[in-house]
This record gives sequence, structure tokens and C-alpha cells, in this order.
Amino acid sequence: MRKLTGSPELAQKVLNLRRGGLHFDVIADQLGLTATAAKALFDQAMAEHDPEFQRALETDRLDRLHAALWPRAVKGELDAVDRVLRISERREKVAAVPKVNEHSLRKAFDQSAKTSAELNPDWDAALVEAGRKIADRVDEAVATGEGQELTKALYLIPHLNNVLREMLATPASRTNAQGSTPTAPRDGKLAQLRAIQGARKSS
Repeated sequence: MRKLTGSPELAQKVLNLRRGGLHFDVIADQLGLTATAAKALFDQAMAEHDPEFQRALETDRLDRLHAALWPRAVKGELDAVDRVLRISERREKVAAVPKVNEHSLRKAFDQSAKTSAELNPDWDAALVEAGRKIADRVDEAVATGEGQELTKALYLIPHLNNVLREMLATPASRTNAQGSTPTAPRDGKLAQLRAIQGARKSS
């Protein structure tokens, strides 16, 4: 195997082959390298370009694949038509500018948890963490903007609402709590648990 020299010329060769869609194992075989060395040279070549270059590289690759399939697609070959459509969808995703994840739902949930007078930091830790995970997942999906993932994440909203209700962090849950009357005796299980917690804190 040829030793890794790190030369710009070799790095450019790796970049050109990768631009053609070749896997690093194939590039390594062609240039007499290890796959690890080929990947390192690719990273070296990429580091010399601005962050938008990776997107341009992928777009160029998709354009060439599109051009190769187009003659068959316009003749009505269904498999080529299907692949052209898939390439077009992929190109749209690559060209889209990523949105900044502002974590707005997570921030709102944390504010609700912070101001809830009913939460017990020790007993309700799992409940709060579950709400945070759901909020993070929704924020991530909104930031990526991909339709299917966004739809899946939105199905989590009812689960988040359930967490908020358990925290008495919705108007309806607070109203119901204020209007309800205690049904358990003062010396019930909840009172016993609170007494145990108080004893531990005082000890």
C-alpha cells in the first residue's frame, strides 16, 4: 500500500473520485491506499473549501446522475422516470438551507416546569425528563423541515400535552384541580409519602 503523504494532489484525486460517487474502499483500491487514509485525504481536501462546497459537491453529483438518466426517462422508461423523480427530490433537500433549531418548544416546556408549584424535583424527575425529550424531538423535526419526520413528530404533541396536564401546566388541568375535592383521607398514601420525604430532609 502507498503511504499516506497528505499531498494536495493526492487529496484532490480522492475528492474527484468521491465526487463521482465512489465509496472510500473503491477509492482506496484505485489509489493504493487504505480506506482510512482515503477518508482522511477527502477530509483534507474538503477542509480547503468553504462549508457550502459539500452541498455543491452533492448537487453536482445529482445533476450528473440526472443527466445520465434523462434520455431514458423522456422515452418513457418507468424505472428511469422513477429514479429521476427521486433524484429531483433529493436535490431539493440538498439545496434547502437548513433552519436554525431555536428549541422554542423545549424552552417553553422548561419554563412551565420551572413555574409549576406542584412538581416535586425528586419524585417528578422522570415526568419532566419525558416532556423534555418530546419537546426536543419536535424542535428538531421543525428545524429540519422534512415532511415525513415533521408529521411523525407532531404526533408526539398529545403525549406532551399529557405530561403538561400531569404537571397542572394547562388551564384546564388547573381549573379541574381547583374545583376538585379531596377524596382520600389525610392519612392516606400520599400523605405518608410526603411525611417520609419531610423526615428525610430534616434528618
